[in-house]
Amino acid sequence: MHAVFSLQEEDTAVCGLSLSRIVEIADQLFPFEQAETWDNCGIQIGDPDRAISAIAFSLDATPQTVNFARQHACELLITHHPVLIEPIRAVLPDSLAGRTLLAAGRLAVDILSLHTNLDSAQGGLNDHLAETLGLQEISTPVPATCARLGKLATPTTLFRFAEKVAADLGIPRPRIISAKDCSVQMVICASGSGMGYLREALTYRADVMVTGDVRYHAAREALEMGMPVIDAGHFGTERKAVALMTEVFAGEFRKIDVDVACYQCESEREPFMDIFDR
Repeated sequence: MHAVFSLQEEDTAVCGLSLSRIVEIADQLFPFEQAETWDNCGIQIGDPDRAISAIAFSLDATPQTVNFARQHACELLITHHPVLIEPIRAVLPDSLAGRTLLAAGRLAVDILSLHTNLDSAQGGLNDHLAETLGLQEISTPVPATCARLGKLATPTTLFRFAEKVAADLGIPRPRIISAKDCSVQMVICASGSGMGYLREALTYRADVMVTGDVRYHAAREALEMGMPVIDAGHFGTERKAVALMTEVFAGEFRKIDVDVACYQCESEREPFMDIFDR
C-alpha cells in the first residue's frame, strides 16, 4: 500500500516541473543553508533540466526504493538519507551506494535528498517528532538546530514515558539509559543520531533525551552525567519523514496548481530484528 497525492483531476493544472524548480521548492520548505556543514543534501544523481511529473518519497535511497519509483513511473525519488556522504572513487555494485546509483542510472530515476535541512527546518522532522511526543512550548536549543526542547503537559515517570514513546512512534521496545526510574517533564528530542546534543540537554536542564543510535560509550557518558536517555532507534525516530515529505510537497504543488503525482513508499522496515517479536 502507498499514499498517492495527485492533481490529475485539475484540468487547469500545469503538468510537471523541472528538477531544478523542485530543488528551489525544497529549499523554500527546508532551507539547505540549515543543513549541517558535513552533510550532502541536494541532488545525488540527476539532470536539473529534466521534467518531473511524478515523485516517490522514501527514507533511504536503495535499489528497492529506486525500483518503487520506477514502478510508479516516477522520474524522481526524494529521500531523507543521502546516497553519498563520503566521497567515492568508483560507482561499483560492491557497495549499497554503488548499487543504488547504478539502479538509478539504469532505471532513469533521479535522486534528491533532504537530510539535516529536513531535521532542522521549522515544520520539519524534529518539530514533527516533538509534536508526536506531545511536547508543549517547543523551542530549538542553541546551537542544537537539529533538536527540539519541550514540556510534557504533566510530569510522568521515565519508564511510563518510555512506554508512551514506544506507542507514539510505533516501535516495540526502546532502550532506556538511566540508573533508576525518575520524574520527567522537560524533554529534548533529536531524530536519528542525536547524542551529540548531550551537553545541550544538560545545559537546558532536560529531564530526559529521546533520540536513536546510542552507542555504548555515549550511554556510559550519559549515565555518568546523570542524563536519562530513551533510545528509540534511528528508524523509529525518523520513519515519519516519508509521510511528512510526501504531504508537504503535495500541498505545495496544490498551492501553485502544478500536476505532480506523489507516491509514498511504505515498504521500508526497521533493519534490526527483535527476536521477541518474531
